[in-house]
Parts: sequence; C-alpha cells; structure tokens
Amino acid sequence: MQNRQGNYEKTILIISSLIAIGVAVFLILESQGLEESLALQMASSRNDLNSPDTQKVVEATDTLKKKYSWLSPVRNGKAAPLNKSVLLVMNGGKLFDLLLPQPQLRAPMTNVFLTGDQTKSPPEKQLPNIFSPNVGQLDADADGFSNLEEFEAKTDPRDATSMPSFTNKLVMRRRISHDYILQLKGGSDGTFQIQRLVPTKGSVFKPVNEEFGFDRGTIRFKILSSRKDVVQTKFGPKDAYILKMYDLSTKKEFELEEGKEVNLADYEAEFEFQWKKRQIIPGVKEGGTFQLPGLGITYYIHKLEENKAIISLLGADGKPTNNTIEIKQG
Repeated sequence: MQNRQGNYEKTILIISSLIAIGVAVFLILESQGLEESLALQMASSRNDLNSPDTQKVVEATDTLKKKYSWLSPVRNGKAAPLNKSVLLVMNGGKLFDLLLPQPQLRAPMTNVFLTGDQTKSPPEKQLPNIFSPNVGQLDADADGFSNLEEFEAKTDPRDATSMPSFTNKLVMRRRISHDYILQLKGGSDGTFQIQRLVPTKGSVFKPVNEEFGFDRGTIRFKILSSRKDVVQTKFGPKDAYILKMYDLSTKKEFELEEGKEVNLADYEAEFEFQWKKRQIIPGVKEGGTFQLPGLGITYYIHKLEENKAIISLLGADGKPTNNTIEIKQG
C-alpha cells in the first residue's frame, strides 16, 4: 500500500517537473521575440529619393511653356473684357445675348431698354422682371404708364417724373349726334320754302336777307343769297334753287340745294380717361372744353368726327393752343 502511494507521488513530481521545464522554455522563447518587436527601425535619409519619372517631368515642363490665345467676345463692334459677364437668356429654344441689339427678347422693346444703358452716367439699372413675358404691361416706376407705353413715347420707365402725355390715356368712347336736318322744298317770286325735318317738323317761307327760326322766340338762320343752277338728280339734270345760308348759332355758312337734306347736327363726345383707373368724362360738345379728372388739365374740342376727336390744350390765356391732338375711338 505504501509502495503504491510512493509511486503515485513520484509520477506527479515527474509530470510537474516536465511542465515547469516547458513553461520555462516558452518564456525564454517569448522574451527573444519581444526584443525583436521592440527594436527601433532606422529612418531613411531625406536625401535618399527615388529616381524621378522623366516622362512626367517632360509633360509638366511642356504644359508650363504652352501659350494659350484668349479671344475676347465682340459686342457692338467692341471687344468685351474677359472679366465682364455677358447676359445670355434662353427663350423658346433660342439664345438671346442681351448686350447685342438683335435678336430682341421682348420686341418691340429693345434689349438695351430692358437691361439699361450702361454708357450713361450713372449707368441705368435693369428693369425688374425682364424675363417675364408680360414685362411690357408692367409699370416699373408706378407712374401709371406701362413699360411698353414708355418705350413707345421714348420716356424713362425708371423715373416716375418722366412719362408720356396724359392724353395717351384718353380715348373717345362714342360720338353722340343731335341731328338737325333742313331741306329746301322750292321757291317762287323771291320767297323760299324751307322745312325742318328733325328734331321736329316745321316749315317757313322766307325771302333773302331775312332772319328766321323754327321755334317760337328763336332766331337762328338767315338767307344770304340765292341762285338757280342745273343739278344732277337720279332722274337726270334739272333746274334747282341753291341758297347760301348763315347759321347764327355756329357763325358758319352753308348751302341748301333744292330737294337735298342738310344735317346741321350738334355733336358731343363721351371720353374715358384710363390713367391708373377708368373714369368717364360725359358728353362734351364740339367747341366746348373738358378737364382730365384729378389733374385739372383743360382741353378744347376743335372737331368731333365719327371715329375721332381733334382737341388741343387750353392755354393760360383761356384760348386753345395750335398743337392739336387726335383722340381715337376705342
């Protein structure tokens, strides 16, 4: 029993010794590897450079020696500086250079009208919203006139004090006719029958040089002279009286030919002033005056035709000036 126990202890002792020897050998080997891992690497000298890439050096040298020819764009016959931007716009698939007169981006307005004249001192500013299709209908300076109206009048759309004439905003809506129709029916022994057909019918028999009227208490006409002549009718030539008449109300002369109607109508016009808002100017007769609403500017009507009125500014002396203006029906 004791011998078995002794053998067991010897076996354990031998195994323990072998393990201790193995651990010692492992630690020795590891210590040698650690020394190698901790060894410092020697830095290479900065002068130890790789051989240069000759081909790349040649290419770089050629690039530096190469000369580039920069051509300035020509605008209006002059070369534009390379540091100056050029405003280009693409519209409808077409390229517009707004520094050039053609093509026009918003015809009939010119490109320089939109972008501003840079040759002026100080240079003009670009109009707002020039890329909008309706820039012509806009009012850049809020003076009541559109950009297009200012372009057509050659005024400055950037300055509210520079604007077209106010009569540009005046249109004749209609001409109102107050008919007054006379007819010479015939004559005998120096007396002539004259009828009024409109507004109400009336008839008088009057000699030369006598004043008369068709309404009680009203004298309007006078027969200045008479003659007989051959006139053409739809039935052929015939003898007819022709009277030279004088209208006391208008101070104008006219002729009455036997059998023909003559309309001495009074006309009045109805205007519309379209500056900033629409305002109606009621009937004004030919030979009368009217004012532009809110402005106090007075005009005189020289003549009212079917589709237009001829007017002029009333001067400081209360008389119409000679510079007439045509106001069309609209």
